[in-house]
Amino acid sequence: MNLSIGVLLIILALVAFVLAATGWSWRKTDLIAIGLALFTLSLLIGRLSHITLGTLILVLSFVAFAAAAAGWRYRKINLIAAGLALYTLGLLVT
Repeated sequence: MNLSIGVLLIILALVAFVLAATGWSWRKTDLIAIGLALFTLSLLIGRLSHITLGTLILVLSFVAFAAAAAGWRYRKINLIAAGLALYTLGLLVT
C-alpha cells in the first residue's frame, strides 16, 4: 500500500467519521465537517497541478466544510449542505 498524503488524509477522515458516529465531540467542532474537509482536501491535492473550474469549485467546497468544522455559521445557511452541493457540482463539472 502506497502511503501518500492523500491516503493519510482519507484515513484521518475515516477516523473523524468513526468518532462522530460514536458520539464523541470536542467543544464546538463538527467532526462530520472535519471528515468531509479532509476528504475534499485529499482530492484537491491531486488536482492543484492544473486548475480548472471543477478544482475551483472543490476549493470552495473545502472552505465551506472547514468553516462548518470550526463552528462558523452564516445566517440560516447549512454550510455542510452547501459544501456537499459544491462538492457534487465540482465533480460534475470536471
